[in-house]
Amino acid sequence: MRKLITALLSLSIIGLVAAPSLVAADCGTTKTEYINCNSKTGVGTINDLIRIVIIVVTVLIGIVAVGGIAYGAVLYASARDNQQQITQARTVIRNIIIGVVLYGFTIAIINWLVPGSVIG
Repeated sequence: MRKLITALLSLSIIGLVAAPSLVAADCGTTKTEYINCNSKTGVGTINDLIRIVIIVVTVLIGIVAVGGIAYGAVLYASARDNQQQITQARTVIRNIIIGVVLYGFTIAIINWLVPGSVIG
């Protein structure tokens, strides 16, 4: 468990260090790290902000979903003959899958509504 936590922290630190260099942009005469202000209408800037929020929320939902599925798997594996615990584990896993699918539909709707698309 300790090795897993160390590996995750290492990857997080590498991501935080590498991310600003990948998305550095200019906003007039000011150098920015995340937002590109090249459009005159501001639509590009709004799309950039929405994209950043979607990426952060997607990562958080992914982490929570993986943790929830792991929790449901541990519940299921440790249930033995306890039918109530098996039902609880199935409910947890089913709810997580439903949540991830609904989040995917939400992203698709946002991508369809925002002009110029947010993703891709």
